[in-house]
Amino acid sequence: MSRDNILELVKKETAKLLDLIGIAPEVAYTFADNSTDEFVVVDVSIKGDDLGFMIGNQGRHLQAFQSLLCMIVRTQLWKEEDQTRFIVTVDAGDYRKQKVDRIERIAMQKADDARILGEPVDLMPMSPADRRVVHTVLGKFDDIKTESHGEGWDRYVRIVPVTEEELGIVPESGDNADDAHESEE
Repeated sequence: MSRDNILELVKKETAKLLDLIGIAPEVAYTFADNSTDEFVVVDVSIKGDDLGFMIGNQGRHLQAFQSLLCMIVRTQLWKEEDQTRFIVTVDAGDYRKQKVDRIERIAMQKADDARILGEPVDLMPMSPADRRVVHTVLGKFDDIKTESHGEGWDRYVRIVPVTEEELGIVPESGDNADDAHESEE
């Protein structure tokens, strides 16, 4: 199935679900930048007033809506024996965007703490998607590394400052320079 056909299927099924919920918000559909014909990524953005119930506590309703929409679309594709890989992400009232921005800010602040303290800093437990945001934003820095620890709902990210030795920087010491000078005499 082509990208455009998958987009139309996502539009149709999103409209059905929103109708069942009993709301008629403004909905925008776009292909993500990394979307291809082989791997389709559709972003669904829901705008409107009073979307709190759509988002739910800590975004749980929004996640459930997204999961349900993906299952419905996947079932339709299976019926047509289509193996196209796809992802549908759903955001309501820019909740996910604001959440990613907040996680990135916290990650940067905690990375600064790790640098200043010179010791690992642990973040609170988070979902796999949220941990991925931390790993991605801090992966750009050579002087910090991130590690996931824990299991299940208690899985968290540890931010670890990288030592000068790990970076390949050997600090100059005055003693070594004097030793080299003395051996020349």
